[in-house]
Amino acid sequence: MTLLRDDDVARALDPTLLRGLPPCHPWSALLEIGDRRIGVRVRDGALAVTEGDDVNASWDFSFAVTAEEWEQFCASPPRGMTSAQALVATGGAERVRGSREVWARAAPALDRIVDALRDSARSATPRRPDPRPPRPGLSPIEGRYLHVEVEGELQRIHVESAGSGVPLLCLHTAGADSRQFRYLLEDPDLTAQFRVVAFDMPWHGRSDPPADWRSRRYALTTRTYAATILAVADALELDEPVLLGCSMGGAIALYLASTCGERWRAVCALEGGLGKPGRFVEWTNRADVDHSGFLTSWVGGLIAPGSPTGPREQTLWGYAQSGPGVYQGDTYFYSRDLPEHAADLGPAGCPLYVFSGEYDYSATTEMSRAAAEQLGGELVVMPGRGHFPMSEDPEGFADHLRPVLDRILAGEPARTSFSA
Repeated sequence: MTLLRDDDVARALDPTLLRGLPPCHPWSALLEIGDRRIGVRVRDGALAVTEGDDVNASWDFSFAVTAEEWEQFCASPPRGMTSAQALVATGGAERVRGSREVWARAAPALDRIVDALRDSARSATPRRPDPRPPRPGLSPIEGRYLHVEVEGELQRIHVESAGSGVPLLCLHTAGADSRQFRYLLEDPDLTAQFRVVAFDMPWHGRSDPPADWRSRRYALTTRTYAATILAVADALELDEPVLLGCSMGGAIALYLASTCGERWRAVCALEGGLGKPGRFVEWTNRADVDHSGFLTSWVGGLIAPGSPTGPREQTLWGYAQSGPGVYQGDTYFYSRDLPEHAADLGPAGCPLYVFSGEYDYSATTEMSRAAAEQLGGELVVMPGRGHFPMSEDPEGFADHLRPVLDRILAGEPARTSFSA
């Protein structure tokens, strides 16, 4: 096993490691990494390392990583081995013993601690460089509010757009908003050929929730989601648009490709399988857990380890701003409601491209392949990419998206072979 020497542990777990995290009640944890036991205690934001083998010590929770998992975690990590939270999501929650309430509150700190231990044992994974910053001055993005009726209820929806040409309608991920598409909206090569349009779903970003939001528990359904997208496309008079959605947006894009494919020039479903029950968790909407902190931890492991630092942090900042219960309500759609419709979906009625990032364990490549096979679409595998390709690694994503968009403009059909 990759060794964790005492001096490396002491250097890695500096008392200031958790600087910037919000204050919390004191907590303690026992880290069991292979046969190594490391105790940590946090009080007033300061981290202290204690003896993990003290028979008289007690801990709020323990977190276990096997020797084999640690070797993978410290190597060029495979999918699901990118963070402490990723290990929980993919390797089983039984690795957390003791108070899971304290674990959920401590999740952002635990990510930092485990990352620091890994970085003490090997060199950090190199990240691709940040995109070139935009020129000073006004962005080409224009934002407006659209008032549109959806299922008998008037919605006030924020819409951003840029460019001209074939409409490209973009759907954001769960708990996020249209800022995830800023790089597409500000890409001059893309907007020379496409009118890129992105909007915030109701309850998200700059769109309004219902007036009685404090007494309602938000839970998105397939029917409401589809009706909202179609109402926005109709109100904006988008003529045969290309539909591009990511995560839950990719999942509903698959549904719309099957149920009303004649409305789209083509559909690009990014990281969009046909539902996964494990993404609905109580810790994303609990009064005793800061949902903004937990969410950045819960989704952080889905970002590819080589994605640029700036876009990675901007992606997580969007999750830190999500309204209470919104992410959980979105995962109700993805985890509970959509799977009830998935088996009945027939072939897409338009060219369909299903994009899959190597590091995505929410909508895995296996899930994307199954969706593409069921609906008759083309699978586009993206090595080295994560769950949020358009926001976490825009230039890396463009390498895969642009050839597909060129084929869509040329009217070429999607290929439905699955050798990738």
